[in-house]
Amino acid sequence: MLRAATLPKVDAALLRQIVERILSAGSPQRIVLFGSRARGTARPDSDLDLLIIEESALPRYKRPARYLRALLGLFPAKDVVVWTPQEVQAWQQVSNSFIAAALREGQTLYERLVETVHRTLPSDARP
Repeated sequence: MLRAATLPKVDAALLRQIVERILSAGSPQRIVLFGSRARGTARPDSDLDLLIIEESALPRYKRPARYLRALLGLFPAKDVVVWTPQEVQAWQQVSNSFIAAALREGQTLYERLVETVHRTLPSDARP
């Protein structure tokens, strides 16, 4: 009889390590945990689903490679998808799209402040 594999527990320490490794490999604007692990419905054999949002000129299928390398040995079963902010903006309003579901159910693990302080200062306070 075959038994399903039991994967490591996903806790705050593991999620911190994941974020640190992703940040060391690239420059994401946002990292989102989605899927069953984010919803709290994961089984012992559930994988880890990560959405990384960043600027990129690469085709979508090539984008995850550096992040998968950075995460080697950390969690054995993972899916990493990388979308640009423009792709997210174009699809997030389509309620049944992958990106809308991932953002709706997901947990943001990291988000970089994209606007600079200079842009947020009133014009009379700018240097």
